[in-house]
Amino acid sequence: MPHLKSAALMAALSLLAGCQSSLNSTKLESSTKPSLERSDYHRAQQFLPQNLTPLVKNTKLVPNWIEEGNTFWFKQENQTGHQYIFVDPLKNLQKPLFDHSKLANALLHSGVEDINQDSLSLKSLNVELPLINFTVQNKGFQCDVNLYICAENQHPSVENAPGVSPDGQWQLTVEQYNLVLEHLKSGNKTQLTTDGHEGFPYGLMHPNPAYDLRDNQPYQPKQVYANWSEDSRYIMTYQIDRRNTGKYALVRASHQRGKRPETTEFYYPSAAEDKLPMAQLVLIDIEKKSAIHLQAPPVMQTYYGAAVWGWWQDDGKFVYHNRFRGNRQYFMREVDPETARVRVLVEERDDKYIDPWVQQYWALPELNAFIWSSQRDGYQHLYLYSSSNGKLKNPITQGNMTVRVIRGVDIKNQQVYFEASGKEAGRDPYFRHLYRVDLDGSNLTLLTPEAAEHDTRISPDFKYFIDTYSTATEAPISLLRSTRNSNIVRTLQKADASALFALGWQPPKPFSVLAGDGKTPLYGLMYLPSHFDPNKKYPVIDDIYTGPHNFFTPKSFDTYRSQANALAELGFVVIKMDGRGTNKRGRKFHEYSFKNLSGGSDDHVTAIKQLGERFDYLDLNRVGIFGFSAGGYDTAHAMFKYPDFFKVGVSASGNHDFRVDKAGWNEMWMGYPETPEWEAQSNLNWAKHLQGKLLIAHGELDTNVHPAATIQLADALMKANKDFDLMIYPNMGHVLDQNPYFVRQRWDYFVRHLLGMEPPKSYLITK
Repeated sequence: MPHLKSAALMAALSLLAGCQSSLNSTKLESSTKPSLERSDYHRAQQFLPQNLTPLVKNTKLVPNWIEEGNTFWFKQENQTGHQYIFVDPLKNLQKPLFDHSKLANALLHSGVEDINQDSLSLKSLNVELPLINFTVQNKGFQCDVNLYICAENQHPSVENAPGVSPDGQWQLTVEQYNLVLEHLKSGNKTQLTTDGHEGFPYGLMHPNPAYDLRDNQPYQPKQVYANWSEDSRYIMTYQIDRRNTGKYALVRASHQRGKRPETTEFYYPSAAEDKLPMAQLVLIDIEKKSAIHLQAPPVMQTYYGAAVWGWWQDDGKFVYHNRFRGNRQYFMREVDPETARVRVLVEERDDKYIDPWVQQYWALPELNAFIWSSQRDGYQHLYLYSSSNGKLKNPITQGNMTVRVIRGVDIKNQQVYFEASGKEAGRDPYFRHLYRVDLDGSNLTLLTPEAAEHDTRISPDFKYFIDTYSTATEAPISLLRSTRNSNIVRTLQKADASALFALGWQPPKPFSVLAGDGKTPLYGLMYLPSHFDPNKKYPVIDDIYTGPHNFFTPKSFDTYRSQANALAELGFVVIKMDGRGTNKRGRKFHEYSFKNLSGGSDDHVTAIKQLGERFDYLDLNRVGIFGFSAGGYDTAHAMFKYPDFFKVGVSASGNHDFRVDKAGWNEMWMGYPETPEWEAQSNLNWAKHLQGKLLIAHGELDTNVHPAATIQLADALMKANKDFDLMIYPNMGHVLDQNPYFVRQRWDYFVRHLLGMEPPKSYLITK
């Protein structure tokens, strides 16, 4: 594993350069410390997410509805592989979709080699019983599952190449930064624009270079944004002004092509900079061979990818989201391609921010209306608007609940099915439930009564729904239910977690505490070691991430997918919780983080102190903290802000100064233009307060948060004459948990400095 050796080399160099005194003290301490055994690390390795996940089967059920009715099929795991299951709700029937052995034999007779009936992998499966169409081993087949006769399909469905029209006749490309339309059959080309240049090109996206770097390929920054209408008549694209947009560069120091480092440059819209890339929408009419610059405000690009987030509707109109710098205005706009006119469908305003991660739009052309979501009354709710004049008709949902997602709209009965959280009293306010309500806002009906996290899917005829629910302590169960009264028609499957429990794994312990205001309830989990002894004292580790775009404590049984399980197994109690400022708890709860990203750890300190009073086995003299990305910022900041509380920290991929990071995320929560809070909350200004043991780490090829963020923090720590540890990981991107060397280093750091023991030497975690 050469990348592990490289990481080890870089680690040694970093530690010698920045932290020699720390290493010397460690050598002196190691001779007197007790040691963990390799068997302890081996057991912890068994509790890593990639090792626990295969032990649990059938945690999800994804229904594939057949045509527009209510029959469906799904893929179910079994002891030897998987099988395809057919369900008919009207007949209350559940059976194999086909005889796996007979289908495997039919495929063998059709020329497919090495087919295994227990692990049939049928891609692009389309069911119109008794016929099924699919691809296997890159060949298309149609099989009759009554007669078990298969014929190779000479025209399997294929996805068009980038820029190609739905009818396959045209392709839009960019040549010398200008738009070129090619008729694929004749090869004739029409140049549509002539004024494009490198700083002001047409149609180009800014793809994340991580994918090319991961595949060890040269960066290809020439992907084309060509959003075709379904009838292949129109294309929506843009001309993007990036003349004042800066570039970032990443250096690959270790590779197989020689000793000279390789550099990759890419456009990166940084937070608080004066200029962002701005895209002017361009409408292309295929019949007229014209490219029209639409009369509408330009769209800002705040991260990678396309500048425009939009789609063509069934009525032939193009709709797209648009927000202005500062994120205090948010628009839904509509383009009429026949007139090339743009109009505002709806506008949201707020004196702080409009959260783009929660905006939902659902067109209802049959009713000349659309659904729009908003937090304007303090919670995320649905509103009904008129399409003709853009005026609000009525609220659809109201009250103290957060609408999470629309699952379907029944036009015939004028009802909307949606999942929401927070309405049911006496329950975890993050639990999602399915509701039905009339479009006029009447007859709100709860369809999933169990106090659990529900994940639902509605049948196309709106008569049935699939409900998979679980909690942090109860494994998932998938039910077929009636939308009329929520009655259970049948149990479709139950998750099998027997192998997980046989290993000794136990679910984390849910808890509730009060926030720093003394009145707001907060919710979290405590991960305990499988050999937990309540009569012992355990060091506490806070697994922190306070990003305001979501919440992060699992509410379903998926808790076994957390790194916390393995860390706890080494002899710690690991805490996971969401404090004020995170999402999905209403606007007041959410706004705690506005211009206050540094306050994310405040409630964590308060919560851990309350837990220490409640549970004698928590040793609050030994509290550590770790986090990744925004959690990396949280970790370092908590170590600086609460130096007497947090003794040890591991900060990975942190955005330690918001101005080094992406514009979209940081400006959303800190505002724009830059205010004094930006400088005041930079970890670089807090580094002088470090007292405990801190390991900061970053991947050299991180395209999300540039490694400069961590290097600048290291510089600040050195200027403050602070001892710390630094790891730069060659050929690694943003997610360091994918690197087993980093995982082991994190274990070692907490074992040595928080548990007070020596880790086994050079333990190798295998993937």
